[in-house]
Amino acid sequence: MNNKYLYMVVGGIITTIWFYTGLSAYYSGEAKGLSDVWWFGSLLAVGLGAGSTGGDDCVSIFVEGIKGYIPTMILLAIAALVGSSLFAVVTTQAAPDVAGTAHSIITVVVSAFLTNMTLSYFRKANA
Repeated sequence: MNNKYLYMVVGGIITTIWFYTGLSAYYSGEAKGLSDVWWFGSLLAVGLGAGSTGGDDCVSIFVEGIKGYIPTMILLAIAALVGSSLFAVVTTQAAPDVAGTAHSIITVVVSAFLTNMTLSYFRKANA
């Protein structure tokens, strides 16, 4: 089996995890589909260069995908914290909702991480 196809299969598995996590963790009542915060986290990840981490095999792509993307995930967490706090101020809430802020931060970071891993494997398969 060519490595190209192995990378495509692993990328497909991570994409399935991305969809399953986004749907199951944020499915609520009548709302169907992924949350806006989930999509926003993915778009931010793509804008910040998701998939640009390297590696030579499946394990090293995974390890480099984590190590190389940690600074970006920290920036995403800080941006989500600032954004959630500013949203609370703009909507004239008395104080930022701690649970809502934590939910936003976790959602953005997990979505961005899974997007990075998916794109890392697909870019390696395309190389």
